[in-house]
Amino acid sequence: MSRITSTRWPIEPHTAAKHAILKKYLHAWLPIMSSRGGSINYVDGFSGPGEYTGGEEGSPLIAIRAIVERATPLAAKCTLTFIEADRSRYEYLAQKIAGITLPNNVRAGCYCDRFETIMTAELDRLEGEGNVIAPAFVFIDPFGFSGVPMSLIRRIMNNPHCEVLITFIYEELNRFISLESLWPAATALFGNDEWRRVMNVTESRLRESTLHGIYQTQLRAAAGIRHVLSFKMKNRSNTTDYFLFFGTNHILGLKKMKEAMWNVDESGSFLFSDNTHNPSQPVLFQQEPDFGLLKHLLLARFRGSAPTVGELEEYVLTETPFRETHYKRQVLKPMEQTEEIRVRCPRRDRRKGSFPEDCIIEFP
Repeated sequence: MSRITSTRWPIEPHTAAKHAILKKYLHAWLPIMSSRGGSINYVDGFSGPGEYTGGEEGSPLIAIRAIVERATPLAAKCTLTFIEADRSRYEYLAQKIAGITLPNNVRAGCYCDRFETIMTAELDRLEGEGNVIAPAFVFIDPFGFSGVPMSLIRRIMNNPHCEVLITFIYEELNRFISLESLWPAATALFGNDEWRRVMNVTESRLRESTLHGIYQTQLRAAAGIRHVLSFKMKNRSNTTDYFLFFGTNHILGLKKMKEAMWNVDESGSFLFSDNTHNPSQPVLFQQEPDFGLLKHLLLARFRGSAPTVGELEEYVLTETPFRETHYKRQVLKPMEQTEEIRVRCPRRDRRKGSFPEDCIIEFP
């Protein structure tokens, strides 16, 4: 990704795909969190000007539209925080937002500063008062890899009902990782020096998988995030530009983000490439998940055991790329028909081919 210096710039296909994931998830997240009453927060840490040169809306306006254009108004008070360090982009965004009429229970604020500065100050204030952040979705979408320390992610996720969507800029990190002047930023990004393991690795796929794996591990171990998903974005050269990392401590958030990511990549590989994207090409055949792979994974994990359907679903959600909608009708039902599994259920009225949560599935 080349460094952008203008106030606005043309949107790239992978950015539009990223925004599609964000929009899909916000439409699910907002009503769920709002139904609990109280307050909710949306934080856009590197918000940009809110609009591209072709008139496409950026993440700030996508978030606002997700609220103001709802058929059913949100019940909770909603605070939108947009942070942009570049003065011209900040002013452009502030002007765009000023022209939008917000509901009485929605407040939007723009800040011309660094994400790390604003977020740290707010966390310091809340912790000093003995308070926590109200349920929050924090979108962290930098151009580079500085200013997003793992220590700050940990502080955000120490608050209950907080989730993060982070752009992990792989291309720039990989290209400049040998520059000693950037090593402190890399160490802050990962929260340790494990990234140095790739310094002598020349094979590109191994370098990529290693850095991806270290960051994913750190989100779990150092930031304390229970569920982590990643989505790969490739550029026009079909090389990896960045990864989107989603982090949540709640299984419902994991379900909804998987749904959003599968909506963009129907193969379930969690990958989008500008090189192969062709919006004018009609889709004749919908891509279908590899249910054979899911069956293999279930057999490898549960052969010789008897989990409940609830335990199966948790495994599918948390340890495979598949969704909770993929395993009953498409995998368990044909396995029951061919007697590859046995089903024990306390419900006498259970129909064959249905799998209530309390059923036990025996894998011989």
